[in-house]
Amino acid sequence: MKLLLSSLLLVRSVSAFYTVLAESYTPSDFFTKFNFYTGADPTNGVVSYISQSAASSSGLIRTDPTSVYIGVDTTNAYPNAGRPSVRLESKKTFQRGLIILDAAHMPAGCGTWPAFWTLGSTADWPQAGEIDIVEGVNDATTNSMALHTTPGCVMNGGGGTGNMLTKNCDVNAAGQASNQGCVFSDPRTMSYGTGFNNIGGGLFATEWNSAFIKVWFFPRGQAPADMFTPNPAPENWGTPVAVFQGDCNIDEKFMNHRIIINTTFCGDWAGSVWGNSSQCQAKASTCAEWVRNNPAAFSEAYWRINSVKVWSS
Repeated sequence: MKLLLSSLLLVRSVSAFYTVLAESYTPSDFFTKFNFYTGADPTNGVVSYISQSAASSSGLIRTDPTSVYIGVDTTNAYPNAGRPSVRLESKKTFQRGLIILDAAHMPAGCGTWPAFWTLGSTADWPQAGEIDIVEGVNDATTNSMALHTTPGCVMNGGGGTGNMLTKNCDVNAAGQASNQGCVFSDPRTMSYGTGFNNIGGGLFATEWNSAFIKVWFFPRGQAPADMFTPNPAPENWGTPVAVFQGDCNIDEKFMNHRIIINTTFCGDWAGSVWGNSSQCQAKASTCAEWVRNNPAAFSEAYWRINSVKVWSS
């Protein structure tokens, strides 16, 4: 099913009030609105993505009145296979709008690579673009936000409270790591991992229109009141952490995205920087060795999500 928000969104160079709740993912029907991806991990992780029935029967997903739990296997060793986990992909697709994630807990710890993100068609990635809203690896303490595109999308690096690490969103940009894209880092240690979990989480908001893509993070108890009303107004929320704006035709580079929530292990990022963390390297010589043989180490590798809401103008 495809929902095109472009016909509903008033595109302006500044934030707008939002009046149409295009989709709401809440505990009452959360998992019915996602597909459970069970293919090979595109990022080459030490992971086995399992079906909804398998995840439910093994306790990797569950629901209570106020939140949903999305976890990983914490019981068994997998010396010859990936650790069971969940990758959710929204059944609806979106183009432009406002996405608000309210989460109380995210996966943390050595070997983990969790992400909350949006993605266009995977057949010709990154032809339709990718927006990473929440992402990090291993024992990282700050959130990483990134865009991934084909050539011809360069951001100017101004306007956000975060640190812009790279400006070229092209996954093959010269002078940048392969697949790095354009990246902002939130300097606040409460924005990711254990620090985020210790404060009871918070809210991430992503505004995507023809002029820019912006990301805010509000720790628990600090979110603007209108984020919880039928008329959220990002123009009143202050400076975002990330402002992606520059020499880039956003409408051409980012099209028809699914919302994805997943936890993988090791792989192209977490595995490649394993040796950069003395804390993680002390646990095992490789990321894969740690993940395969230490199930109890992943007791904190779970999402606790209160809601995801997608607004159009």
